[in-house]
Amino acid sequence: MQGFFLDFFHSVSIVLILIGALVLSQLSRKGLNRYARITSANIRINPTTFSFLKNAISFVIFGLAIIVILHLIPGLEKLATTLWASAGILSVVIGLATQQTFGNIVSGIFIVIYKPFRIGDTIQLPNGNHGIVADITLQYTVINNAENRHIIVPNAVITRDYVINSTIIDDKVCNQIDIKIITQDLEAAMDLLKQIAMSHPDFYDPQQSDISEVKARNIVPAQVQVVDLADNWVTLRLSVWCKSSTKAFSMKSDLLFSIKKQFDAKGIRI
Repeated sequence: MQGFFLDFFHSVSIVLILIGALVLSQLSRKGLNRYARITSANIRINPTTFSFLKNAISFVIFGLAIIVILHLIPGLEKLATTLWASAGILSVVIGLATQQTFGNIVSGIFIVIYKPFRIGDTIQLPNGNHGIVADITLQYTVINNAENRHIIVPNAVITRDYVINSTIIDDKVCNQIDIKIITQDLEAAMDLLKQIAMSHPDFYDPQQSDISEVKARNIVPAQVQVVDLADNWVTLRLSVWCKSSTKAFSMKSDLLFSIKKQFDAKGIRI
């Protein structure tokens, strides 16, 4: 009688373990599907890779369930113990081999959640590389620089150090141009610099924007200062605000061209 109840208990336990493994497998697959839908706008997941991840999780869950079931069957305890030991060794090997990969995946998830930068933001890395974030994948962040070259940075690397984000809070940029000139009328040269800067289409005027009045008062849209004096020349610094960080370099190039052209026309030597 005791043997009958023991066999019945083992049979019920095996059925419950299989049902639990099935439920856990389905919940895991639904969780991965939900994660993919939420992050699909920011992270591209290859369908083949995603399917592999779901099948791998199901395989691991049912593999563990089978090992537990073998423990319940008399005479197979040693086999189950051997399988547990093999699984432990295998997990250590896999963990060491994929440590960097999982680190990149976790870092990519943190980037999506906390958003230190987003696709379309202009960022600069500690090594001086800068550009626009073109893509954020499970493994890498892709940055498109001014030469239209793609800088591919592992997510674990980009989250380990600081990043200068020119877009996330305020996209406006203050361009500074230093010019050494020779002139008898310094004030006229300074006024001309201001006129050239303020006539550019990308010039930012806080008085014509929707920012607060207090913040507008703290921004000088175009300013010319004397920063150095020499025997033969004066160094002027033009500080002018640009509407967008992506247009700042083009605006600076346009201003240099206009300054050279109009100063030559006015007889101001550079």
